[in-house]
Amino acid sequence: MDDDETLTAYHEAGHVVVGYLLGARIDEVRLGSMIEDCLPNRFGDCMINWGRINDRCCWQLQREVMTILAGPVAEMIYIAERLHPAHHGPWKSDWQQAAERSAESFSDPEKQTRFLEAVIVTLHEKMSGESFWAAVAAISDELLAHESLEHEQIAETVSYWL
Repeated sequence: MDDDETLTAYHEAGHVVVGYLLGARIDEVRLGSMIEDCLPNRFGDCMINWGRINDRCCWQLQREVMTILAGPVAEMIYIAERLHPAHHGPWKSDWQQAAERSAESFSDPEKQTRFLEAVIVTLHEKMSGESFWAAVAAISDELLAHESLEHEQIAETVSYWL
């Protein structure tokens, strides 16, 4: 079943699990947009709360970029096909967001692209692990069943698997 809703559930689950494991509080995730008048191609939303941060900190940049790109990587794993987020329509906004977030750290666009691509490779390797993927699949299943999840449900599901 590769319908848009299932792909969206895996996409959002990727953001959720990676963000949660990197220390964010995931306030809510849902199928469908939380923003009125959103673009028609926006099928899901994930509200991530990093708490008090220094947004110039290298570690914070890495956490945010990994979390942003985890959505496309989860879909790549689910469909068993590696596509480049910069060139695959549904993931272009994730790539653009990761590029914008990392732009200040890279004066050379080629180095920035290599950094983002290295993040994707690392995420693919880690997220393909049995326990990690089980957590992504469990969050996806819960999203498909309930359409939205809040922090407590997310924490319980992810901590069960990881």
